[in-house]
Amino acid sequence: MKSPKMKAEKRKKDPNAPKRAQSAYMLWLNEMRPKLTKPGMSVVDVSRAAGVEWATVKDKSRWEKMAAEEKKRYEKEMAAYKAGGSSGSPKKAGKAKAK
Repeated sequence: MKSPKMKAEKRKKDPNAPKRAQSAYMLWLNEMRPKLTKPGMSVVDVSRAAGVEWATVKDKSRWEKMAAEEKKRYEKEMAAYKAGGSSGSPKKAGKAKAK
């Protein structure tokens, strides 16, 4: 008999932490989603169509440049965030000992 697996606790995100940088694909997808979406398409269908379309894009340099700028922004904001006294990961609340 298998022993039940315990679910790992999900780390809580710090709401003050900077948002992660978007990839070139995500920047492209945000711009192209209205053109790719058709009435009645599910999110999965849109994602599949976008993946096929992204694979055929010849010149991705525009979005790759934007992604590089996003990454620099994120790294700069993250450095400022960490320098502000936050450790970057929220502390878990410990159990109180009974006296």
